[in-house]
Amino acid sequence: MKKKIVGVLIATMMLTGNHQKVAEASPLATQNVVYRVYIDDEVVGLITDKEEYEEFVVQQKKELSKQYPEQVVIKSPTNVRLEEEVTLLPLTTIDNQAVLKTVAKKANFQASAYKISIDESTFVVQDANVVSNTLLELMAYYTGEEDIQKIMDIENPIEPLMESGSQYIGAKVVEAVKVDTAYANPDEILTPEETRRMVLYGEAKPKETVIFDEDSSLWYIANDHGMTEEELILLNPQVKGLKWSELLGMELDVTPLNPMITVETEKEKVDISTIAYETEYIDDDTMVKGQTKIQQEGQNGESLKRTKIVYENGSQASLEVVEEKQLSEPVNKVVVRGTKVVSGVGNGSWVWPTTNRSVTCGYLCYSGHYAIDIQAYIGQPVYAADNGVVVSAGYSGAYGYNILINHKNGYYTRYAHLNSLSVSAGDTVQGGQTIGEAGNTGNSTGPHLHFEIRTNTGSQPSYAPNPLDFY
Repeated sequence: MKKKIVGVLIATMMLTGNHQKVAEASPLATQNVVYRVYIDDEVVGLITDKEEYEEFVVQQKKELSKQYPEQVVIKSPTNVRLEEEVTLLPLTTIDNQAVLKTVAKKANFQASAYKISIDESTFVVQDANVVSNTLLELMAYYTGEEDIQKIMDIENPIEPLMESGSQYIGAKVVEAVKVDTAYANPDEILTPEETRRMVLYGEAKPKETVIFDEDSSLWYIANDHGMTEEELILLNPQVKGLKWSELLGMELDVTPLNPMITVETEKEKVDISTIAYETEYIDDDTMVKGQTKIQQEGQNGESLKRTKIVYENGSQASLEVVEEKQLSEPVNKVVVRGTKVVSGVGNGSWVWPTTNRSVTCGYLCYSGHYAIDIQAYIGQPVYAADNGVVVSAGYSGAYGYNILINHKNGYYTRYAHLNSLSVSAGDTVQGGQTIGEAGNTGNSTGPHLHFEIRTNTGSQPSYAPNPLDFY
């Protein structure tokens, strides 16, 4: 072939260089216009008809458009050129079809595309939107759908947290991503599926797949391949919203995720801590020792710590405390406590044991009732009837919660069916001092105060006079 081309070249040079002399020497020779075809600056042959070549190119572009229907524009080959020349060779010796077949094999037909540059890596894709959409999917995978929507909503900036909790406040791709229009060989242009895999894996490598069968679930398949269910759905977006029956027989991609880009997410974490209040005591010599009164309730304070946590592809990369402040000061509890010491001996000035003076069941209102029942509500204060020493304070059978006081002057008093107790055995009390709250404990048909006065006729109180006789 090379010898033939060289021969043609020599003949052509002789004819074109000595055109007039040859014509004179061979008056019957015919001069023909032909086109020398070059591919990448190498001669592949001669053709006789330029229009035939141009029609061939149009037809080739149509065929490529059918083969690659997604490509928008198929461009004429850039590595083919035709040069016109004159030859004395008979046209019948030139095989146009053979040359065009060579052009079909070696010509660089190109299609419109997009060149994606990610740092030093480049690849050509059919649809650049697939790249941006896949990047958004990755960011949503690492933050969550709702969080990425908030982050992308520029018109409504994310407000800083002022209570305990955390939220994503930023997401970005670390690498520089650049998109340019380009032309490339159709078989070098990545399809949307290949483009998505390139972003997710860094290369369009073969898939590792599994068939969803009757024993499968998305969670089981994900767990069996060392990934989360969310990662499995990221790799197989077509399964979103499908019922179990619709997944049967579906081939799922279980290739481990290995993004060619780094998604950096930023999370804000706020911790609200309690600053405990302290208790202050104020002594009061007008109050009986052991008696207390809350002058001011305590209130805890609060402090705030704000932390910024940065993750790279889901793994923590850094942590920084960006703010620490006290939100409120604690308010100390103030308790007044009595210091007055009383003898514990009754003086005979009997104090009514509660604020209500209504008697609902009098002395012996039924057999064995050696007391009076005073109307009361649950929680109503109960007072010591006179100075004395608490003999017992606790729960006892039918009495429920009750208190027995020895007034050391021959009398005892009992306060029964209480809701709560404010004194303990051994405490010295003063007449009128709060010792508990009325209630409905023990053998009681409703909230009231059972009140007894008894005399000491031995080691224990025995005879019980009518309490009303003492008022």
